[in-house]
Amino acid sequence: MKRALTLAAGFGVGYVVGARAGREKFDQMKLAMHDVGRQPAVVEMRENLQERVETASKAVVDKAAGLASGLTGKLHKGSHDEEPSTPVAPAPLVPGEYPAAPTGIGPDGGV
Repeated sequence: MKRALTLAAGFGVGYVVGARAGREKFDQMKLAMHDVGRQPAVVEMRENLQERVETASKAVVDKAAGLASGLTGKLHKGSHDEEPSTPVAPAPLVPGEYPAAPTGIGPDGGV
């Protein structure tokens, strides 16, 4: 029992000391990263990259909008100008009056 309590106390002390040291190291790294992020070369590079991303994204959006409007125009033009290729008959009002499904076989038994 004495060994278990000693072991648990050792783990507890190690955890507390390690957590404090870890937090201090984390804070040091965080400050170092902020210092690097404030350097003029890094700021300039970040702004340059932001401009390039904005320009590229606008170009992609414009291209997609052009393609979409072109396709929409083609779809609307095709649906309004042409007659349907297959005549569409209204469905019968009474169930059971549906025509037979096409089988691909002609009335004389041939294809």
